[in-house]
Amino acid sequence: MRLFTQQRFGEACAAFREVTAGPAAHVADKARSYLQICERKTERATLEFHSAEDHFNYGVERLNARDTEQARIHFGRALALEPRADHILYTLALCCGISGDGEGACENLKRAIGLEPRNRILARQDPDFHPLLMQFPALRSLCNDGF
Repeated sequence: MRLFTQQRFGEACAAFREVTAGPAAHVADKARSYLQICERKTERATLEFHSAEDHFNYGVERLNARDTEQARIHFGRALALEPRADHILYTLALCCGISGDGEGACENLKRAIGLEPRNRILARQDPDFHPLLMQFPALRSLCNDGF
């Protein structure tokens, strides 16, 4: 467990593999769970991104895990490849808002609405956006009054 908490996942994999072969079924079961986590963590380093959608999808996964820093990086890379992709801008606006960047949320949502006006309605109805609309008056205004 020490290796796991130190985020030394490669080394932790080996230790958890040993424990899964042990006689205590409940301990072996728990070790298998941790082994799967370690394997996923070590696999991430080898991910390859070939398109804007690859970056976008990974950004969404990171956003869902509330790793907003990595999500923003991948949304930015996706936008560099497809600067007029309104769905990327919309999701980046959400990411910015969740990370506390109201100005970034407004700017990206404004651009997303400019490319696809329906994004205004989507943001107003999106349960993920609702707390942000309450937190950032400029964002709320953008969704209600336009720009």
